[in-house]
Amino acid sequence: MIRLKWLLICALFCAVDAYSESKWIRMQSPNFEAYSSAGERDTRDTLRYFERVRDFFLQVNKREPPKPLPVYVVMFGSEKEYAPYRFNEFATAYYFGGADRDYIVIGRTGDQAAQVAVHEYVHLVARHAGLQFPPWLNEGIAELYSTLRMQGDKALVGDLIPGRLQALFSEKWVPLSVILSADRDSPYYNEKNKAGSLYNEGWALVHMLQLSPQYASKFSEFLAAVQSGVDSAAALEKVYGKTVSAADKDLQAYIRGTQFYGGLFPVKLANARENSPATPAPMFDVRLALADLTNRPGKEMEIRKTLEELAREDPKRPEPWAGLGYLAWRSDQNTEAVEAFGRAYELGDRSPRLLWDFGRLAEREHPEEAFKALSELFQQEPERLELRMELAALNLNARRAGGALAILADVRRVTPEDAPRFFTLLANAQIQLGDRAGARTSVAKLAANAKTPEDRTRVDQMQRYLDQADAPAPSVARAVVARPVVTEDAPEEAPRMVRPPTAERPTLPAPPPQIEGSFVEFVCLEKRFKVVVDTAQGKKGFLIPDPQQVVIVGRAGGKVDLNCGPQTPVHVKLEYTPGTAGTDADGILKILYFE
Repeated sequence: MIRLKWLLICALFCAVDAYSESKWIRMQSPNFEAYSSAGERDTRDTLRYFERVRDFFLQVNKREPPKPLPVYVVMFGSEKEYAPYRFNEFATAYYFGGADRDYIVIGRTGDQAAQVAVHEYVHLVARHAGLQFPPWLNEGIAELYSTLRMQGDKALVGDLIPGRLQALFSEKWVPLSVILSADRDSPYYNEKNKAGSLYNEGWALVHMLQLSPQYASKFSEFLAAVQSGVDSAAALEKVYGKTVSAADKDLQAYIRGTQFYGGLFPVKLANARENSPATPAPMFDVRLALADLTNRPGKEMEIRKTLEELAREDPKRPEPWAGLGYLAWRSDQNTEAVEAFGRAYELGDRSPRLLWDFGRLAEREHPEEAFKALSELFQQEPERLELRMELAALNLNARRAGGALAILADVRRVTPEDAPRFFTLLANAQIQLGDRAGARTSVAKLAANAKTPEDRTRVDQMQRYLDQADAPAPSVARAVVARPVVTEDAPEEAPRMVRPPTAERPTLPAPPPQIEGSFVEFVCLEKRFKVVVDTAQGKKGFLIPDPQQVVIVGRAGGKVDLNCGPQTPVHVKLEYTPGTAGTDADGILKILYFE
């Protein structure tokens, strides 16, 4: 009997444990993926609503994000389950923006689930639009749009929220100056007994600024001012000519008024498509998602243990290794971080964040791996200027000036913030290639954009180096006794994002083959071209399958117009990829440099 009793208890606990895992379901809609312990019906309804909200914002913004991240919805079936993952002591839901995926976490379902869903989705939209707002404005906008509902063929935003309005009437009014100055560490953003005032007054103030006739016409201008870094109080005075105390009085009068306004958007929301059937959620993915949600300062040991267990559980999954890499990096354990990132990379992680962070962090000890990772990222994001500059720096440090120039040559717009580094890299590439006239132009642009003493020192060094290079050659007798002066004033090595290289720095992969000679003919073929060069080994031809993939640098950095047929012989250098079987050319042209 005793043995039977223990067998029954064991069976009962095993069943409970099995249920705790099997109750998590996975469900997908066209644009969202849910991991939920809240039940199939609530999960399905929530995903349908998210699809409609997404449709609304796409129509209002009139464009879709260029590369939207996967959006994961994590839904908890009870307060007890939600408690360990709660963002703060009062949040019933929250948005968590990772680099490789977005999470919307919902700790409560029911009547207010739709309103909560819209609120958190607004945070997602704001993040991907690059909007950086103070807490009152960030939460106020999200709460305003949480009232979204259809009214005929239009969407209405601006319904009053009874709970917030009642709190504004019944609770002590917090001066608007306090609400506007609260940052993310403020008690008014984090403590349960104070944060309500920020959410309530933030919602009311946004409602007044965006929808009331007195303020609405300049609301976009106000948002732009705050987004540019202007303090909220200063932005009110700059845009509306209102002091904070005057706006405070207007707001109190507004919420006690008898007339409120809403915004109508002419959109037509399609019926959400049917979600995929609910299936038992793979517990590996559930645990990985929950680890992401708890990966906060102070919980490093707990998260490390979970990630290490997941890495052992499925050695082929890259996500645990990426997580371990970021844990190590956060603790300044850079060697361990590079090792973990490298493992995630080997296992197939090609997310932009991992490629960028792994590439930069590996530059010192493993430049060949850094170059490979950043080159893969370049295939995904060719317009990313900071990435182009990082690749150019790696090329220059490996004495591959042609590769650096190829990366930088077709950049058409440089911001004032990026200009000093960009023109430093460009000038270095031109100097290494012998294009002193082009380098002088780049140094002049660097001088015009210099912001720091280091920038101005670099300008002086490059100018002195170019002056010496252009000076008349010394006599033979003087050359015998004169000391070289290039070392002191030679241009600096390309700026580095991590740490300066050591004397025993590994080298990057060998540069592509180079050749020089006289450019004698430009052959125009069907949909491609061929450059013919008369070299010491005879005439050689190099194909141009795609002109957009070739860098052609003219004399003194100027442009060159190429016409079909024989050319007046001119000396050129070029880099190329060796030709492939079946072609009548000696290679594929990469860079053509006129001297």
